[in-house]
Amino acid sequence: MTTQEKVLYIIELLELSDRQVSAVIGKAISTVTHKRGQIGRNKFTDEDLQKLKDYYIETLNKIKSI
Repeated sequence: MTTQEKVLYIIELLELSDRQVSAVIGKAISTVTHKRGQIGRNKFTDEDLQKLKDYYIETLNKIKSI
C-alpha cells in the first residue's frame, strides 16, 4: 500500500473532511483537496501520513484515558 493509499484509507475510515485533514497536516484546504484528488501530481507525503497518524493516535489515547 502506498503512502497516498494509506492516507486516503485513514481519511475514509475516520470520515474526515478536507478541513480536518488540513488542520492536522498544516496545509491549506485547497492543497488537501488537490492531494486527495491527485490533481497536478499532488500526493500525500510520508510526513503528511505521520502527522495524521500521530494526531489521531494521540487523540484516541486521550479518549482511552478518560
